[in-house]
Amino acid sequence: MGNTLLFILVVSQVLLPGPTVAGKTVTQRQIGEDESGENKKSHEHNKDQNQWSMDYEDCGKTAQSPIDIMTGLSLSTALLSIKPEGYDLRDQEKKLTLLNNGHTVQLNLPDSMTIHDSFEQLYRAAQLHFHWGSKGEPGSEHMVDGKRFPAEIHVVHFADKYGSLKEAANKSDGLAVLGVFLEVGSRTNPFYEKLFSYLQAVSEEGDQHEIPPFDIRGLLPDHLERYFRYNGSLTTPPCFQSVTWTVFNNTIQISQDQLSQLENTLKMKHQQILSQNFRVPQSLHGRKVLASFNLSFKTRRMGDPGAEAQDELSSRGNTLAIIFGCLFGITLLAFIIYVMHHRKMNQRSKKETHSNVIYKAATSTEEA
Repeated sequence: MGNTLLFILVVSQVLLPGPTVAGKTVTQRQIGEDESGENKKSHEHNKDQNQWSMDYEDCGKTAQSPIDIMTGLSLSTALLSIKPEGYDLRDQEKKLTLLNNGHTVQLNLPDSMTIHDSFEQLYRAAQLHFHWGSKGEPGSEHMVDGKRFPAEIHVVHFADKYGSLKEAANKSDGLAVLGVFLEVGSRTNPFYEKLFSYLQAVSEEGDQHEIPPFDIRGLLPDHLERYFRYNGSLTTPPCFQSVTWTVFNNTIQISQDQLSQLENTLKMKHQQILSQNFRVPQSLHGRKVLASFNLSFKTRRMGDPGAEAQDELSSRGNTLAIIFGCLFGITLLAFIIYVMHHRKMNQRSKKETHSNVIYKAATSTEEA
């Protein structure tokens, strides 16, 4: 998104830094760079993550992201399904900008893409980006029950009322991010290939390339009604606690070749391979994690289609049980009403029989 584009380039890691940190003005150079321009705050140097709170106050606060989602402690609740609007960009004439900002690969998105139904307000898309590990080392930011996934995609949105990602970044309700875990499957994912096939064109830090628009909805799981929800933060400095996180339960599968492309193609300065660009999990500090789906099956594996089928079967079974229970109740009630009615009819019949009897005195007839 002049200055706005620079802002987005710096913050694509999970979202954007805002204008101030610990009461002082933050310049673009201060965010992730020293005076020489060399990166000092990137995810690639895990030891630096422990120092973030020294320079950025919010990084040491109690509502930080990412987290390890513990399904056993999550609360099942009635949350609406996510309903993206305007995500199909195939009819859009303007191409999309793909870029390597030295922290991740980012695709800038038009703000005509929105999400609303599951949120209290309208959010507009700004960009999407990825987090990954290295060969044999998974690199998702969020974890589930201690498991880290090979990679994770974040689709970043800002609250419409703030007008831009930059203005929304440090507001408590400013951002909404959709997170999807990526796993390795047997087939090439055609939607992700529309992105990954251009990674070589942005292999050097600072590279940009225009790519044809496509249906962004294809990057998300089929079932958008199954997700975890919690309040958190940007996963890079200045770590503003401004994000409503939606992390989908169902994963997306990409091929091993596609994952290898993500892990090995992009470079930082000095020709270093860009990898392991994730922040370590942060403590919940008493925050609640909500789940929009049935959590009764504690042993199911994240993203396992069988788990979803199991939940659906359970739901259907519960529905059938309710239906049969109602039918049984109605039948029993009808039977009771019938019996009571029949008894009343019998009692009435007996009374009527007795009231119609005319008493006659017995007489004897004498024969001559």
